[in-house]
Amino acid sequence: MNLVNNRVKKLKNLNRFRYAAKKSILNKPTIKNYLQELHDRYVFVPTDKASNNIAIICKYYYIKVLLKEIGLFENKHQSAYTSISDSSQVIITQHGKNMEELKIDIDEKQQQLPILLWIPKMHKKPSKQRFIAASHCCTTKPISALITKCLKLIQQAHRIYCNRIKSYTGLNMMFIIDNSMEVHKLMHNSSKNKPRNIITYDFSTLYTSIPHDKLKQEIKLLVEKAFNGMNKKYIKVTKIKAYWSNKKTPHALTVTCNTLTHMIEWLIDNTYVTVGNQVLRQTIGIPMGTDCAPFLANLFLFSYEFRYLNNLLKQKNWSILNKFRRCVRYIDDLLLINNDDFLKSHKHDIYPKELDLTSDDKDDQQVHFLDLDILIVGKGFSYSIYDKRDNFDFPIINYPDLSGNIPSRQSYSVFISQLVRYARGCLHFKDFQLRCISLTNKLLAQNFTLDRLRSAYFKFCLRHKKLILKYGNKPFLLSVGLG
Repeated sequence: MNLVNNRVKKLKNLNRFRYAAKKSILNKPTIKNYLQELHDRYVFVPTDKASNNIAIICKYYYIKVLLKEIGLFENKHQSAYTSISDSSQVIITQHGKNMEELKIDIDEKQQQLPILLWIPKMHKKPSKQRFIAASHCCTTKPISALITKCLKLIQQAHRIYCNRIKSYTGLNMMFIIDNSMEVHKLMHNSSKNKPRNIITYDFSTLYTSIPHDKLKQEIKLLVEKAFNGMNKKYIKVTKIKAYWSNKKTPHALTVTCNTLTHMIEWLIDNTYVTVGNQVLRQTIGIPMGTDCAPFLANLFLFSYEFRYLNNLLKQKNWSILNKFRRCVRYIDDLLLINNDDFLKSHKHDIYPKELDLTSDDKDDQQVHFLDLDILIVGKGFSYSIYDKRDNFDFPIINYPDLSGNIPSRQSYSVFISQLVRYARGCLHFKDFQLRCISLTNKLLAQNFTLDRLRSAYFKFCLRHKKLILKYGNKPFLLSVGLG
């Protein structure tokens, strides 16, 4: 027994020694002073499209860009923000009272307003900025999360209705997609008829350009139509999800049509941000950073798209309707096949004039959309993986580095997940092969081992046979010479 106790003591002492040996270097006074000096002069922020890469920005320039955005440093033609005289504490107190009326709890740590910040788009020439309202912990966080769950149901209800129309007309009345997998389906269906042209558009500064009056009006109509279409009185919201119901229950928050529209309008009217000690209210658009912003933007655009297409359907204008038969949209990015440039000259017939719709495509035979490089070849499409970061003129840091304390098993699973993405996004084996070799070389430089990468690759081949069936037996041959 004494022998066991002695060994336990030795192990404890050894662990103390190891812990002491691994004391963080950041606790050294000299390091702390040096970091403080850097923070006094620079701002450290993640880079757009490459969040693991930190940009070091002159503090004066960072503040200057922020003040210009809110219209305080330079006079902007039209700022999306209006300075208010009330203090942040007055607004926080009022928000607490409003949430109490709606029976929504606000945690003590959420007793603050969002901070307006920006991250650099280093891949743009010259570089641009993406402005974000840091809303992960603020007074509007609980109601925004609740609205998000409800708007998911609202969007699903409209998709059901659009699918019914599509079943008897063949027309696509809802452009909204969630990922690039639906683009693959679109290309497959479009290949049955020879594709003539393909083009992409995007809305510049969508979030900060949506007029509040139009946003409230359109969202209210969509919410009312969804409740009527589903023939339900309530949306019940739990911690996990929301669902339709005709009965009230004590274990879930019950939201009526009027309550939901009221909450959305309240959130739009009570969007505040802080810049230093300055409090501003966003009077145009919705902040990028709040939970429900993507759903509000998606449904806002959908309301105009559906109204336009529905009017054409009533008029039986099949020639124009067919131009939008093969159209999808991922939030602010549009992809159209065989549209024949119709949208370019009729964009304001569909969308409000406040939104600027533009295209950067050099021709109508090849485009980049989401993570795909799509090319019209003969009577069909050729596609491969497209990654904007490949064109960055600076090296980026991504994927785990096993020189640290990252668990190796999960890290090798990252390798498999990327192989799945490559197989889905690459039509030809050559493109898939180049991506695999490039990723393998990068991971080897980050302390992965070739043997375990080969093993992970073989697991991928066995688990995803249907996915790589289009390549024949070539993927299995690649595993021999991987790296």
